[in-house]
Amino acid sequence: MNKRTRVVTAIAVVAVLAGSATACSEESPKDMETARRAQAALDSAGEALDQEREAETKLIRKCMNDQGFKVFPSDGANSNKGQKRSEDLTPSLETARTVGYGADPRRSENQKAQEVGDDFDALPEDVKRAHSMAMDGYVDKPEGGVEFDFGGGKVMVPSKGCRGETLKAVYGDVKEYLRLNWTVYNTVKQDSARILADDDAYQKALSEWASCMKSAGYPEIPTPEKAREAALSHYANVPDGDTAALDNAQRAEIKQATTDAECGTKVGLNTKAREAKSKASADSLVKHEAEITAWLELVTKAKGRAQELLRETS
Repeated sequence: MNKRTRVVTAIAVVAVLAGSATACSEESPKDMETARRAQAALDSAGEALDQEREAETKLIRKCMNDQGFKVFPSDGANSNKGQKRSEDLTPSLETARTVGYGADPRRSENQKAQEVGDDFDALPEDVKRAHSMAMDGYVDKPEGGVEFDFGGGKVMVPSKGCRGETLKAVYGDVKEYLRLNWTVYNTVKQDSARILADDDAYQKALSEWASCMKSAGYPEIPTPEKAREAALSHYANVPDGDTAALDNAQRAEIKQATTDAECGTKVGLNTKAREAKSKASADSLVKHEAEITAWLELVTKAKGRAQELLRETS
């Protein structure tokens, strides 16, 4: 596998684990308690991380403002704020029959992201390059950052500029921050996915769902993820103002989603998926409890430092 370097330009977005620590082996009450404890730590870390990010962002903005920069790229952080897609693999029949997967671009929640303007794009190129240098210490090619090798590639954060200096001031050991961040929000999830792939009941339900879809006229949709991709494809290349074409696309989406929901109900896919994901997540949480606990401690301290720095510089 070719190693890749991923540039982390801010605190990594929290990846919510699929399922919860509510289903461990009945023969392992100790593991169940460990999983619950780890999940509680993960939840607390997420709350602390949100508060740390808010303070850290203000520190970075102040650093940039002090250098004369007032306009920043839009990160889209608020475009879908408060929206949470159902974790069910297939839609309910009621939802499928009314909005399908919700892919219609005319739906208000699908338009918000498109309406977010980006004043930064309108700035002259020389100003944008100067902005990048002040923010990260480089312009085109990431260099001189702090790296963590996770085995299949690397993640990196700047060590210079307002972002790098703030991150070091808040977290201290930036490499440890990267290691724990990656472990908690990637390795734990990946381990959970591997466990899930070995769950016979879940895999059997997926296979039965795919066979049902094929029999109903959708042989090109082998997984629930592909079903949502197929729904989006109905709207591809349809002009925004072409109401008739958009209506046709919506009907096709709803027809497909209804079939998806019917097949899912027939094989009990959502129920089996929730059970399997919960068990897989619990097993992964048990395995990585030490890292999750260390992450909570690190983020909690970082939150305190960021908020203290903010008070000192205000």
